[in-house]
Amino acid sequence: MSSYHTNALEGADIFTVMGSVYAEVARYDTAISLKQPEMANQAIARAEEIINYTQSLARLNGAQKKEVKQFGILLSKIANKGQKSNLDSYLMPFAVAQRMRQSR
Repeated sequence: MSSYHTNALEGADIFTVMGSVYAEVARYDTAISLKQPEMANQAIARAEEIINYTQSLARLNGAQKKEVKQFGILLSKIANKGQKSNLDSYLMPFAVAQRMRQSR
């Protein structure tokens, strides 16, 4: 993982992690819509890096780490089929919560 991602996620909570994953999933979905498989693969690779890195974050509890890991498995299955993720309804609340917390 790049040092940018590592620095940005050091000490991150579940909202920051899933918000970061959501950004990459959105990039993946856009690339699939535009029929740009290389860009889609790059976005999934970044999402997987984030997901894997979160397993070492001390701030996440065991249940949260398990949820992130299970989400990664689901995302991999979707990406292997080359389909849009349709995961906005799951990921959006994490991103909104993180934005609201940043604006305080």
